[in-house]
This record gives sequence, C-alpha cells and structure tokens, in this order.
Amino acid sequence: MTLRVVCAGIAVLDQVFQVERLPVDATKYAAVSRREVAGGIAANAAMAVARLGGAARLVSRVGADAAGQSLRAVLAAAEVDCSGLQTPPEGVTATSAVFVDPRGERMLINHKDPALFRGAPDSTSFAGADAVMCDLRWPEAARMGLQAAAVAGVPGVLDYDTAPEEARDLMARASHVIFSAAGLESLQPGDRQAALATVAEGHPGVAFAVTAGAEGAFWIEAGRSGQVPAVPVQAVDTLGAGDVYHGAAALALGEGKAFPEALRFASAAAALKVAQPSGPGAFPTRQEVTSLLETRL
Repeated sequence: MTLRVVCAGIAVLDQVFQVERLPVDATKYAAVSRREVAGGIAANAAMAVARLGGAARLVSRVGADAAGQSLRAVLAAAEVDCSGLQTPPEGVTATSAVFVDPRGERMLINHKDPALFRGAPDSTSFAGADAVMCDLRWPEAARMGLQAAAVAGVPGVLDYDTAPEEARDLMARASHVIFSAAGLESLQPGDRQAALATVAEGHPGVAFAVTAGAEGAFWIEAGRSGQVPAVPVQAVDTLGAGDVYHGAAALALGEGKAFPEALRFASAAAALKVAQPSGPGAFPTRQEVTSLLETRL
C-alpha cells in the first residue's frame, strides 16, 4: 500500500523570471526568460511526495480565478490528490513574482489574500494520513493537521520559517519541527546547535532540525544531536528547495526512517531539485534520490 502524506498550507502560482542579476535599484530590468509554475510550501511538498512515490494529498485554498484553475491543473498533472483543495467564496489565489539569477539564487515577492485562509479546512482532510506536513501560512489547518497526526500516532512535521504568533503553540503539537536558518534565528539567535538545544528544552518529546545551506542540517532528538552534511550540487534554481526538503522528510519519517536518515533523504531530494530550473520536471524521483545517496553520502 502506498504511504499517504497530507501536506497542509499554501499553494501559489509563481511567475519565475530568469535575470542576469537580482534587482537592487528602482529601475527597469530585462528578464532572460519567464515561466509559470505551481509553488507554495505545501503545494511543492505535495508534488515532491508524489514524485518520490508517495500518495500526496494537498489541503489548501485557491480562489475562483484563472490562477486557481492553473494551479489545480498543474497539481492534478503531478498526481496530487486535490480533494482537500478548497475554493472559498472570498479571496484570490496566492501569487508570487520570483527572480532567479545565474547562480540559482532567488528573490521572491508574494501576495497572499488574508480572506482566502480564514477558517479551518474540512475535518476529514487528514483522514488516513501516514504522515502530515504543515507550513505556517494557514495556522488553523496546521493546528488541525498536527493534532490529527498526534491522535493517529503518525509523524506531524512543521515547517517553521517566517512565523506568525501562533507558531510557538504549533511547535508543541508537532512530532518534528524543521526550521529554516532564518526561522530559528528569529526564535533563538546564536549558534545553531545551541539554539536547537534551547528550544528543545521547552518542548520535550519534539524533535528539531534546522537547514543551513552548505552547512547541511543540524538536529536534536531525545537528548541526541548531530549534523547531516549538505549534498554538493551546482545550483541552477533554489526556488522551492526547502519545500521539497520538508515533503521528502515527512515521507521518509512516515516510512519509519530515523530522523537523521530522513534528513539525509530530504537533503538529497532538495539537492536534485536545485540542480534543475523550476517546474514539474525539477522534482526528483525515488530512484534519482537513492542513486545520489549511494554515490554522495
């Protein structure tokens, strides 16, 4: 039976502009190319899970507009279960303008309509999940998803980056919290391993990690801690790499992998993602991740 991962949070339609250099001045810039791709933390994580061989369900919201229709089409083509993708009567689909330079670095401007994410998802959205991954863009959905995971005794993974006030409450509901470097810094500045240890002291029973680019990831769980090295790769486009990381980690934890092993799996998946331009073809397969792990880690 295929393992099911439910990803809850935001879905975004990204307009990606390839540029010679990232904008720094209030003037005009010419793009080398433009492409339209599905994005957003939860949506990218769901597409990553599906590509890696899991059964992915997305719990999110889009507007009744052209952008929402485009997102539904891309997600369906990626074999993501969109039964939890709602279209409320108010709100427009979240969109982003993304600029990517030749080194793969990106600058992103996002618009999320607050009206779109008022309220909670359907209570059945998380039924049958073997793992749940939540971002912080729809706090009510994250709260419901992490609670459902705890009741079912399956991994509940929280992606902690730029955080609303509700994030601290949500951490206590998760089984695993994976910070971005900026997310951890905003909560507990200083040395990353020491910061994780400080946060973990206040949340017994929760495992924590932080992704740190070329430094890899640092983790702490039940008094044990360590570092997972990054996979060396020539970056082409870093957009969505962290989202793929979280989706892959949730899938691996759902499969019963130990936390450090799940982080290694996620690191390989994210490395393969950044080596390709954004789009459906950038999400790695299970075979590609396995091969990379065998040769690099």
